Amino acid sequence: MLCVAIHLATSYPHSRYANILKRRSDVQDKYDYVIIGGGTAGLTVGDRLSENGKHTVLVIEAGALDDQSGFPGNTNSSRMFNIRSTSQRELNNRDFWVGIGKVVGGSSNVNGQVFLRGTKEEYDIWKKLGGPHSTWDWTGLLPYFKRAVHFTPPDPGIAKEFNITYDLNAWGQDPRAKIYATFSNTFKAGMKILYNAMRNMPGVDVPIDGAGGANGLLWFTTSMDPKTYLRSYARTGHWDGLNRTNYELIPNTRVSKPIFEGTAVIGVEYGPATHGVKRTVRAMKEVILAAGTVHTPQILQLSGIGPEALLEEANITAKVNLPGVGMNFQDHSYIPSISYSWGKVPPEPPLNHTIPIGGSNPVLGAFLGLPAITPNNYEILANRFSSQAPETYLPVNVHPTVVAGYAKQKQIWAEAMRSKGVTFLEYIMSDGPGGSVQNLHCASRGTIMIDVANPQGEMIVDYRAGTNPIDIDVMVENIKFMRRFMTTGELAQYEAVELSPGISFDDDEKLAGWAREHIIPSVFHPVGTAAMMPRELGGVVDDKLLVYGVQGLSVVDASIMPTIVGATTSMTVYAVAEKAADMIKARA
Repeated sequence: MLCVAIHLATSYPHSRYANILKRRSDVQDKYDYVIIGGGTAGLTVGDRLSENGKHTVLVIEAGALDDQSGFPGNTNSSRMFNIRSTSQRELNNRDFWVGIGKVVGGSSNVNGQVFLRGTKEEYDIWKKLGGPHSTWDWTGLLPYFKRAVHFTPPDPGIAKEFNITYDLNAWGQDPRAKIYATFSNTFKAGMKILYNAMRNMPGVDVPIDGAGGANGLLWFTTSMDPKTYLRSYARTGHWDGLNRTNYELIPNTRVSKPIFEGTAVIGVEYGPATHGVKRTVRAMKEVILAAGTVHTPQILQLSGIGPEALLEEANITAKVNLPGVGMNFQDHSYIPSISYSWGKVPPEPPLNHTIPIGGSNPVLGAFLGLPAITPNNYEILANRFSSQAPETYLPVNVHPTVVAGYAKQKQIWAEAMRSKGVTFLEYIMSDGPGGSVQNLHCASRGTIMIDVANPQGEMIVDYRAGTNPIDIDVMVENIKFMRRFMTTGELAQYEAVELSPGISFDDDEKLAGWAREHIIPSVFHPVGTAAMMPRELGGVVDDKLLVYGVQGLSVVDASIMPTIVGATTSMTVYAVAEKAADMIKARA
């Protein structure tokens, strides 16, 4: 639930907080736009809608305004919702923390700051799922990636030393943009060894710049201010210092539901977390949902928009039967540590350039498609996936429109599994052996639903991880790729010793069992629960991001992504929000 107790006596002494509302009574009766959620998407849209001075905007945020958020790696749980998933049957009945931000700035405030885009093919899949008139593809999003982010090239000496290349045509350098993509200044000599070994692995490409829509071996950026080395996130980019009289924010406040007149959404009900007087505020033009993948479906379901059977069981009057609300839940999964030690320690390569002090963690990774990960088996995996009946691994009694949507996804993704340009493996490298491996395109689909016994309580988050066995198969292939990388080619001379899983796990069945014990089903990149797809395919919003069956209600956060991209999601959310803002302006 978007809920924490409102602090009526909170004081914000600095001028940059001039438009922070301290009391619920400070909220005006009406605004042009009311935005539910002051996170990555909500603040971006709020900034853009208010920048011309003509429209009034209110952002309502569950979390606090926290001045301790700017430091790299600052993922304090006090700024995150306290949610546990259901037990995951296919992962040995383990449950998991659902890590999402509860603070002004949202998850951009607490993430790991890895800042990159998916591939061209991955965004083009959105258009295939949306229809021929959709503008949601690589071409349609690239201008918004450029607008959203200010790119800072690496130090020339470091770029030469470590073979860092980039393409300025893929980036934006608008001085007005205050979300920064910056290369780390913390590099280690040993990374040269891993870089050279990976670039010579069969099937691994080295693109000029991953921002251009390609994958492979990449140096990538972080969301970091290039001058201060502090976190660059939605609050610093789209709130601090603006002080517009038409752009207001009330933190520590819960939105309980939208308000209807007939089928039109005209405002929202909000108030304290538990007991107390509820208030209403009217939206003269539009209510904009930016509560995130976990809480956007909650607000929709509580308002009577969602699966009809669920609403009936929860004693909520159904206004619109949208079976896709809360379905189609996706995230990246990972194994934290595939561990090795060197048998022979590699000599440290000399550095010809002085590495400055400061910055974030090293940012080198391999982002690979299945043909590079498993050249002998990718066709087998694709055929195995393609042959599945679409309803086999979905929840029991799922609505036919949701089945139809997944069938369409399966058709597209079976081909994507045959492409080098769709990323299934992420392996982040430092300067030592081993590391974590991620599956960036899980076939399993989870659910996020209200608790029918306590609809106002926290959402029931079920990753349904591993329910489609193809996900375990892909993770096994990722582990085997890591083995080849560490023990063959240029690294063979260092005689790496595998510590986990260990060489006793010497066939696919044993590795699959080990993977089920060690997979974590979330890298805190949840998407998909209000998918932008046709209604007959289980979609929740159309290609203008308007919720089906009602007027005056849109969704602008990661929940609209029909499929997850093979990258961290924050840069994509900024681009989606920028595009959403233009769409909202166009219908004003």
